[in-house]
Amino acid sequence: MIETPNLTTIQYNVNKSQHKVQRSFLQALDPKKHLVIAVQEPWINSKSNRPSTANDPRYHTLLAKQGTPRTCMYISKEMATDSWEQIQQEGGDITSVRLNTNQGSIHIHSVYNPPPSSRSSTQLGTLQQLPDILQSDSQHIVLGDFNLHHPTWGSDFAPAHHFLANRLLSTTQSNNMHLVTPKGLTTWSQRASSSTIDLCFASHDLQQKVTRCWVNQDLESSSDHLPIQVEFETQTQQEGDLEPQLAWKAAN
Repeated sequence: MIETPNLTTIQYNVNKSQHKVQRSFLQALDPKKHLVIAVQEPWINSKSNRPSTANDPRYHTLLAKQGTPRTCMYISKEMATDSWEQIQQEGGDITSVRLNTNQGSIHIHSVYNPPPSSRSSTQLGTLQQLPDILQSDSQHIVLGDFNLHHPTWGSDFAPAHHFLANRLLSTTQSNNMHLVTPKGLTTWSQRASSSTIDLCFASHDLQQKVTRCWVNQDLESSSDHLPIQVEFETQTQQEGDLEPQLAWKAAN
């Protein structure tokens, strides 16, 4: 089995920029360390017959097969192909993957929620899909750009919160998920403005294993968003270990 001391995820809104942001970001990744990458607003090739985006030979690319997806994921090829599978979602605003571990399944979701038309808007947008994708008994990690302000995650000087932020909180809480993103962590910055709109939620047991959630400046590639790295302490099992721990089967 592959020995990996941590499950490390990266989330990043690349602002639809192919070369300046997305390709530079991919090149900066370490596939031995950065296993699951959740991207929002990827560059989409409008000239192809089906959606395509920037690729990296060290990663598998997960992307909706139709429409204009606003999320994608990259799965490190250091992980065996039989240790994960893509979960098809309706539309392209959520991309999901199931990790098959010897502690059970972990579902990881890359989410893009478009900005509400106003702070009082009740149009659910992508939030409408969340209850369905969180229904399974598996553990879940939700990573994404939600474009929502709320005092639970924003700084003390954040703008007034959105009505829909309450809906996001009620949905995650009812599914026993907890916010991982530190309160006030700047995830978006432009000129003199900054905010916390890129969030990570995790099921209770996984949230208890988070060792760090931080802005990885080494991966920053000139987007107005910042790359957020989350590390989960999930010691793996090697052949012969007695304790069942998170692990992926090595590829043949």
